[in-house]
Amino acid sequence: MLTYKDSGVNIQKANILTNIIKETVRNNNIGMFAGLFEHPVLNDYYIAAATDGIGSKIIPLIDNNMPECISKDLIAMCLNDLICTGAAPLFFLDYIATNKLEVEFISKVISYLNKNLAEYNCILLGGETSELKDLISERYFDIAGFAIGLVNKKSVLRKENVKENDIIIGLASNGIHSNGFTLIRKLYKQELITKEELISTLKPTDIYVKEIIELNNKNLIHACANITGGGIIDNMKRIIPDNLCALLNQKSIPEQEIFNKIEKIIGYDEAYKTFNMGCGFCIIAPSENKDKIKKICKKFNPFEFGVVVKNDQNCNICFR
Repeated sequence: MLTYKDSGVNIQKANILTNIIKETVRNNNIGMFAGLFEHPVLNDYYIAAATDGIGSKIIPLIDNNMPECISKDLIAMCLNDLICTGAAPLFFLDYIATNKLEVEFISKVISYLNKNLAEYNCILLGGETSELKDLISERYFDIAGFAIGLVNKKSVLRKENVKENDIIIGLASNGIHSNGFTLIRKLYKQELITKEELISTLKPTDIYVKEIIELNNKNLIHACANITGGGIIDNMKRIIPDNLCALLNQKSIPEQEIFNKIEKIIGYDEAYKTFNMGCGFCIIAPSENKDKIKKICKKFNPFEFGVVVKNDQNCNICFR
């Protein structure tokens, strides 16, 4: 059975590296969705920062001439992490490494990036482009983003806020988003998914920024998790205190045909540790706020995913 590791990505090694970095840097931000920086000039606020790319999804996006999707995916991967702290985005920078500068296509990506960031009151402040012929394959480029925001210290979303009996609300994804594409591309090359199914996976990643900022401004939520690489379990672990457990109802996730097919091909365990499986973002909040949260997030088909309980079985995340 084909695995993510077989396709060339080793999540276990990535986790080992993260732990080594934690020991080296000794910074509580390592392993979280975004970093928080305290500056003496901004007494009441933290500066929040996040960086990410869109991985090997960029290969089929270039092949299928989809520059706007590249921009939206990059924004989503960075800003969806940033808002897990409750921070509102301020500005954004990009870095592009290319084999040979394709001015027309890359300029479209930057133009869309500037336009789409404006929807979230975020400014494209600058960037850098490098031609790295010996490193990047011909016809292709890689892109990374860097997002900076501000959050009031009284409004920071973090796992320490999470309480027993809090409700967990999932926001549906619109598909694969921007993780697991090394495996998706492998499945396509082996003709295990069709060209039509491959194209269906290239929809831009959902961006949850406006809704999460509104929820946080109204003091309705305690913590958030962006469901990206590592799937639901690895990302939810980041926001659950050691003495508590997220008890999740897997059957509550809205079904999507592409995930059902992938699970049949690679198996349950591999699917759930690689893909979002239909849940793009998770919110933890007091249960009395659930109706208000569902109303604000209605465009993302919110669903009651679970509840926070005591950790009696040494398990931070459990499916029921």
